[in-house]
Amino acid sequence: MKSIRFGLGLLLLVFAAAGAVAEDALLKYIPSGTEYVVSVDVEALRKLPLFRNLAESDNSDVKAYREGFENDWNLRLEDCRELLFAGGGKRLRGMLVATPVTEKELTDRLRGFGDRFSISGEQGRQVYCLVSNDSIPSQRRMIAATYLEPGVVLATEREYVAQFLAGLAVPAETRARLVRSPEGAPLAWSHINVEALRAGKKKKKNDFTGMLLNGIRTIALKFDAVGDGAAGWRLTGDALCIDAASAQMAAMQFPMLLQLGAGMLFMDDPALGAELLKQVRIAPDKDRVMLELNVSKPLADRLGQFLESQAKKRIAPPDPGLPQTVVPAGNATAKRP
Repeated sequence: MKSIRFGLGLLLLVFAAAGAVAEDALLKYIPSGTEYVVSVDVEALRKLPLFRNLAESDNSDVKAYREGFENDWNLRLEDCRELLFAGGGKRLRGMLVATPVTEKELTDRLRGFGDRFSISGEQGRQVYCLVSNDSIPSQRRMIAATYLEPGVVLATEREYVAQFLAGLAVPAETRARLVRSPEGAPLAWSHINVEALRAGKKKKKNDFTGMLLNGIRTIALKFDAVGDGAAGWRLTGDALCIDAASAQMAAMQFPMLLQLGAGMLFMDDPALGAELLKQVRIAPDKDRVMLELNVSKPLADRLGQFLESQAKKRIAPPDPGLPQTVVPAGNATAKRP
């Protein structure tokens, strides 16, 4: 069954491709129970020459990603200034969007889909819903959007709206402690509460990954361009540990975890995986483990080509005989069923 695309898939796409005010507006709506956050500064990303060239090209993969985003969220990518994905447990997940699109404009667009569109209520808010048009009935999902304030939209599957909104009832100062946002204005960043994630899962025997993450409280990462992307990309981060001894242990174990991940991800090109691992720098610093990965432009190009080839192998092309859901431009009176 299709589900909202969180986590690794989005991170790979953003990292391979690749407004403070908007970010602040989104951070204050992180709900209680949040265990992980992924934030993307779409407005800054759009200004990069590489991103502009991709957006203006006829690249089928770029087009497929754009259409996939719009099908999943009922929002046009060009209308998004900032995206922030928040999730925790099985029932808490949603995307916060900073957008100039007004509530009336979005509603008018969605009305263009006829009886697939509906309006419901949740905790005093209007919720705008659209049922996807998958050919298999069991795969159809109801995507919901609700305005938390003018310019800030929560988008998620309808069944997750109630829990997300309930999480906002907790005082803002308490919720603000859930996420450690980065300094500066990176293109993308993430924060993972490892302790909370591990606490919510049943412990398994011989859980290798769990053993490697033992003693780690949180992981924070940020991704940015070097010289507008023309010189390459940089990923930096740190793992906050229980104490200095845990940080020393994690610094020794992280390379094993990275080798394990690279081995699985780069099965079709081990040499590329090995080259990428050479660029990783890991060092303990008191109760933290610092990480840095610098990717030159030639290596970034090789990574992009590899990920593109993997996507083509694993993702079947859409059936041209089936209609695709695309959010109508403008005020959309035309239906695209």
